[in-house]
Amino acid sequence: MAAAAIASPGYASESEQSWQVCTRSDVKALRFITVGEATLSRHDCQADDLLSPPLRLTFRYFRDVPGDAFAKAALNFLEKNLQATEFDRYQSRFQAFNSHYQDISDGDAYSLTYREDGLTLALNNQLLASEAGTTFARYYLRIWFGEPPYSQSLKENLLDQ
Repeated sequence: MAAAAIASPGYASESEQSWQVCTRSDVKALRFITVGEATLSRHDCQADDLLSPPLRLTFRYFRDVPGDAFAKAALNFLEKNLQATEFDRYQSRFQAFNSHYQDISDGDAYSLTYREDGLTLALNNQLLASEAGTTFARYYLRIWFGEPPYSQSLKENLLDQ
């Protein structure tokens, strides 16, 4: 695993131990158009389970993307990755969380931070949304790490497989 001691985007008011970028991957649309870069960051990249909290998943984009595209794609992959009963139970919470996605431009970065107490969404270090609960967070991360993930190559690169 290539661990770099490079700080990953956080929140402007965050005063905690630094994040290390553990892995990187291109983010592609339609499997061949590079639209950005994803990084998976942790306080310690040598963790046995890269998906255990705390972790930060950051997506820096190289082009404009409408906010509703994020929300629609997220809900689509959540529905694919959860049993119908679980998806139904969390659907309104997913939709509320997704409603905070905004239109972005070249250079903007979304960060999802998974801690013991839940999941947060930030855009360019500004907190947009927070959802309590590890179950919600684990379910939400299935967008990128479930079966099927948003992108198999992105999943493999971020998990260093």
